Amino acid sequence: MRGRNYGLPLIVLLMCLNGCAPSLKTAKEEPLAVEEILRRVHERNDAVRTLKGEGTITVEAPEGSNSGFFTASLKKPDSLLVEFKGPFGIHVGTLLLSRDRFVFFNRMQNRAVIGTPDGRTLQSMFRLRMDFDQILNAFTGEFPEASRGDTLSGFNIDDNEYVLRYRNAARGTEYRIDGDAFVVRSYTVADTPGEPTVTATTDRVDDSPPVPMPRFLRVIFPRERRSITIAYDDIEINKPVDCTFVLPARAQIIQR
Repeated sequence: MRGRNYGLPLIVLLMCLNGCAPSLKTAKEEPLAVEEILRRVHERNDAVRTLKGEGTITVEAPEGSNSGFFTASLKKPDSLLVEFKGPFGIHVGTLLLSRDRFVFFNRMQNRAVIGTPDGRTLQSMFRLRMDFDQILNAFTGEFPEASRGDTLSGFNIDDNEYVLRYRNAARGTEYRIDGDAFVVRSYTVADTPGEPTVTATTDRVDDSPPVPMPRFLRVIFPRERRSITIAYDDIEINKPVDCTFVLPARAQIIQR
């Protein structure tokens, strides 16, 4: 029996698949203007409306470090609910953040701390100097945009990343932006002598629809030797989320 010749159909199939596959336009092949880069970063950030995810969160500080499992529900622009879990999935705490209210409920002690979500309150609770927006951004992989007083002092392409540097009288800021996903991969703020005050990195970018999303996010405050690291095991974007939380009737309440 004569063997069948599959060579030509296979070649045609591979050519068709290659022609239909989407091709990434790397930064080196088709470099974009700064304005277009920032527009695409802003577009990506705006496309994240809700987030639901789970993974591990680690907070490091000179006083000690803590790490545990979490589930998070986030709804822009003003709601975040985080459930903290210990070994065997036991709930140990709940954090509810909105623009006008902060609630942290310690399930083990049946005690709730309630206050306004300003930097002082959050720092006293979690030993991190972060305000409300910075905490939300830590979960979504967003970083502050350059302000009106900042001047673009440098722009280049390095390993398929757009590198943008800004300066003003008080500080310098550097962004390293993924040339395909337009996710900020690195963010650094330094004072005028050049000493970093904030450094942040993202990694494990999942570029599946609807929005490219980093599954690993780390923010470091070098001077204070403090950091927060969020590593997602599972994440869903723009699905319905519930950010409500009701305190138990017998919970002890502490006002801050």
